[in-house]
Amino acid sequence: MPVSAKQLNFTDISTEFDKFYNKNQNNLLGLLDQFINISDFIPFSFYQKYYSHFGRKRNFSLESMINAFILKNILFSSFYRSIDFIT
Repeated sequence: MPVSAKQLNFTDISTEFDKFYNKNQNNLLGLLDQFINISDFIPFSFYQKYYSHFGRKRNFSLESMINAFILKNILFSSFYRSIDFIT
């Protein structure tokens, strides 16, 4: 019996990922806010350094910056795992 296999390429994965991300981007951020209180993991000294008077004025809170880094790592690690699966 012949084996029928579909070759995956980067464009297919990118398109599927874009569809998933556009449907669920608000849900993922909501889940982070709902289940993880990021401020419990941030030491007070880190808050002091981030908001120190000698640093630049911060447009974004420390919690939002850390949430952005967490989200970036979640999205890109899953993306790179899918690429490793193909090769």
